Amino acid sequence: MELNNNKVSHICLVGDDPTANLTPLIDKDIPCDRLIIVHTIDQKDQYDNLYRVAKSRGAKVDSWLLPQTIDTESIKLSFMQLFERESKGAEKDLRHIWLNSSNGTRQQVLSAYEVARSFQCPIFIVEAEYDSLCWLYPEEWPLTPIKDKLKLHEFFEVNGVILTSQKNKQGIDKKLRELGDRWLEKSSKLHSGLAKLNYLASTSKGVKFTSRQDSAMLKDDSLQWLLDDLNQIDLIEIEGSNVSFVDNDVKFFCNGGWLEEVVFGMVRGLRAELKTIQDDGHSLEVERKINGKLVKNELDVVTLVNNKLHIIECKTKRFDNGEGSDTLYKLDSLANVLGGIKATAALVTFFPITAAEKRRASELDIEIFDPSKLPRLRECLKDWLS
Repeated sequence: MELNNNKVSHICLVGDDPTANLTPLIDKDIPCDRLIIVHTIDQKDQYDNLYRVAKSRGAKVDSWLLPQTIDTESIKLSFMQLFERESKGAEKDLRHIWLNSSNGTRQQVLSAYEVARSFQCPIFIVEAEYDSLCWLYPEEWPLTPIKDKLKLHEFFEVNGVILTSQKNKQGIDKKLRELGDRWLEKSSKLHSGLAKLNYLASTSKGVKFTSRQDSAMLKDDSLQWLLDDLNQIDLIEIEGSNVSFVDNDVKFFCNGGWLEEVVFGMVRGLRAELKTIQDDGHSLEVERKINGKLVKNELDVVTLVNNKLHIIECKTKRFDNGEGSDTLYKLDSLANVLGGIKATAALVTFFPITAAEKRRASELDIEIFDPSKLPRLRECLKDWLS
C-alpha cells in the first residue's frame, strides 16, 4: 500500500461507535487528508461532536447529508452522487478515497459498500479487538495496525459529553498512596476504625476542619491506629479528643477518598504494563445536555482502554437496604450514556454486598471487587483492564 499520506479522504458514517471514525484519522501512520462525515438530518448533534474533535486534531472535515429514509435505492443514489463528486478530484486514482464502513445502519452500510466497490475504492472496518484496519476491499491488503491515540476529553466530547474538571492529573502524592496501600492491606481489620474515621472527616468543621472523638472512638484500637498513621506524616493534628485535618484534600482522603486514590494510583501504575491504556482520570466532573437541560455527573476513577471506557465506582460505606442495587443501576446507566455501546463498569466496595446485589451486577455485566479481592486488588484490576 504505497499512497501519498496527504492525499487520502476517509468517508465515514455517523453511528453508535464514533471512535471508530476518529481512530484512523488521528494515527499519523494511517494516510488521511480529509474526513467526509455522512449523516442524516436527525444526526446533526452526532455530526457536530465528531466534527469538533476532528477539527481539533487539525483535520479537514466535510459533510454529506443522506436522505432520511430506509429506502436503499434512495440511499444508494445519494452515495453514488458523493462518490462521483469525489472521483472528479481524485485524478482517476480512486484508491485515494477510502470508505470506513464501521458505522451506520444496515441499509446505509450495504449501500455505501456496494457503491464504493463499483468505484473500486478501498473499504475497511476498524477491528478494535485486533487494533487494526480490516480490509473488505481489496481483500489481499493485510490488516493495518492502528494506534489508539484518543484521550479522555476527546472520547467524551465525541459522545456528546464535556469533561469539566478532574483531580490528580499528575498522579497521587506518594505519601498518600503508600498510606492508602497500607490501609488496603489491613482492610479486614479496619472496618470499624475506617467507618469512624469517615464520620470524623465528614463532620469536621471550621478553618481547621476539626471534629471531636466520643468515648467509643477513643477506645477503638483500629481508629487509633489509623489516626496514629495520619499523625506520623503530619496529615492531622490531635489535641485531646479533637482531631483536625490539615486541609480539605486530607479531609476528602479520610472521608472515603483514600480508596478512590488507591484505585487511581493502581490504574496509573498499570499503564507501564498495559500499553492498551490510553488515558486515565480521577474524580472527574462531566456534563451533558438532555432535552436542553444540563446534567452533571461525578466519576471516581475512569480509564480508556483500547477505545473502551472503563468506569470504576469506589465505596467505603456499608450499603443500606436497596442502596447497593441503586448504585449498580446508576453505574450501568452512566456507562451506557457516557461511554457508548462498548463501555464497561466496576464497583470497588470496602464492605460485602448481598447475594442478590451480586446477581444484579452479573446481569448488568458490572465487575465487583469486594473485600475478598481487596488484598490483591492490583492484580484483579489488571485482569479486568486486560
